[in-house]
This record gives sequence, C-alpha cells and structure tokens, in this order.
Amino acid sequence: MRKVIVSEFVPLVGVMEDPRWTFQLPGDHMFIKSEELFASDALLLGRETYEGFAAAWPTMKMDPMDYADRMNRIRKYVVTTTLKDAKWNNSRIIRIS
Repeated sequence: MRKVIVSEFVPLVGVMEDPRWTFQLPGDHMFIKSEELFASDALLLGRETYEGFAAAWPTMKMDPMDYADRMNRIRKYVVTTTLKDAKWNNSRIIRIS
C-alpha cells in the first residue's frame, strides 16, 4: 500500500479562487516543495491542476535544484471525467464516472 500526501499552495488569506501558475524558479518556496517532490514516486492530480501544470512545466527553464526536470519526468496520474488525452510526459488518466 502507498501513501497519498496532500500538498497545496494556500495564501495567508486562505483564498484559492484562481490557482494559476504564478511564480518562477528558483525561489525560497521551491526548497520546501522540492523535498516533497523528490520524496514522491508519482503525482495524483485533478484535471484543472494537471492542465495548468502541463501548460507551465514543459517550458520551464531548468533550475539548479532540477525541480522542473523532476516535474516533467515523474509519473503523473490525472483523475478526470472529461480529459481525453494526457499528453504531458509520463501522464496517465484515471477515468472516473
């Protein structure tokens, strides 16, 4: 059995209306997320998060921590009822009804 670890970026005001990709690499926040990412075997994503990440990470410049490379190589499972294809590298769809 595997662990599922939930990780979110939430501002201090606690509002997550539009979680679009807004920061650039590297930054202090990436050191925290880097530890989580490199300790993981795969990512479990919803469709909207997947689509946002898939639009951002393949074009992200490589960084000293290799975070972008890890994001692009790690296995990704997308839970969706609507997405037909998961074209981002190493992505698979988990179809739900």
